[in-house]
Amino acid sequence: MYTQCCQHHRRTRTRRKRIMNKKNQWGVGIVGVGGWGGTAHVPALEALENYEVKALTGTRLDTAQAAAERHGIERFYTDVLEMAKQPDVDIVTITVKVPEHDHLIRMALEAGKNVYSEWPLSRTTSESKELLVLAEEQGVNHVVGLQARGNPTVRYIRDLVTRGTVGRVLAVNAVITMPRFPTTNGNVDLAHVYLLDESNGADQLTIGAAHMLDAIEYMVAPFAEVSATLATQYPEVNILETGEVVRATAPDHVTITGKLTQGSIVSAQFINAGTPGFTLKIIGTEGEFIVTPRDGLMFQMDRLNLSFAPTSGKVETLETPDDYFPFVTRDTAPGPGYNVAHLYALFSERINGVEVELPDFADAVRMHRLMDAIRAASVTGIRQTLEE
Repeated sequence: MYTQCCQHHRRTRTRRKRIMNKKNQWGVGIVGVGGWGGTAHVPALEALENYEVKALTGTRLDTAQAAAERHGIERFYTDVLEMAKQPDVDIVTITVKVPEHDHLIRMALEAGKNVYSEWPLSRTTSESKELLVLAEEQGVNHVVGLQARGNPTVRYIRDLVTRGTVGRVLAVNAVITMPRFPTTNGNVDLAHVYLLDESNGADQLTIGAAHMLDAIEYMVAPFAEVSATLATQYPEVNILETGEVVRATAPDHVTITGKLTQGSIVSAQFINAGTPGFTLKIIGTEGEFIVTPRDGLMFQMDRLNLSFAPTSGKVETLETPDDYFPFVTRDTAPGPGYNVAHLYALFSERINGVEVELPDFADAVRMHRLMDAIRAASVTGIRQTLEE
């Protein structure tokens, strides 16, 4: 079913005037703006001159209309395929809960449209592999929301590692505390109950840990082997709105050790308790990089502080050079949409045929395989080897 809302004024957008693509503007249709889509994707797209949200899809007509009016979007739908078939929609963005990704992405691919899917790509590796095959058969461009790879500081660190600033990387250490994800002292709101069911594919491992692990692979090297311990330390969780107690099967505490392909040793711990924050260290023969939060957000959303501690000399703060901000200005407001905007900017380059690195469905399949290896290592107690 298709319904067009009444015409209304869009909010005035102040954007930088820059010719960054062969096409002046890409039209985006967003599936789901009630949560992450409205919080992160709409602001991200508003920060870019060459994108415009043309339409959105919701589950119900009334909520879809309300969301469209709230965000200044002219058209709204309750049928994803119909929205995807509109000629001015070049990209379909999937931002709803993970269990719905597979069939929604298939509809976007059926319409022959480019796809931005939030991470995780799907519930399972097998689903993700099928989606990759379908996307390649359709010949469309695709990106998955491992948005830390869009972060200018993450990309800067990757180049510094490649240049040998810290020498040969010996170790990577990460400690991440997230007491509000997925539960707060054994409590959860209704919107996040689905994170407690491991079969839904969205939990502390696949979200909290995966974003950091993907960034480690991007900045240093892929995992070659991994050992892990997964625990559900809040097996019974209280729903805040109803008082109902539900059983959790998804892990809320993740500990990982492993080795990267070039020999670096990794240790990472993701804790559902303590003071919120994270520290990531990349330690080499010539010094170490120290990454901490700048905005108090989860790693994949934060702008990041970066320091370099040489083996001899004082610790210095490093600022990411201007070259790493080609499309999104430094003064873009921090928040959930910040790194998403950088990823969209890279995606537009890819769509226009420019060779750029960004996380696509193939990278998503690799990350799903890493998640499988971590689960297997935890269940069996046996170190798992990953394929090249």
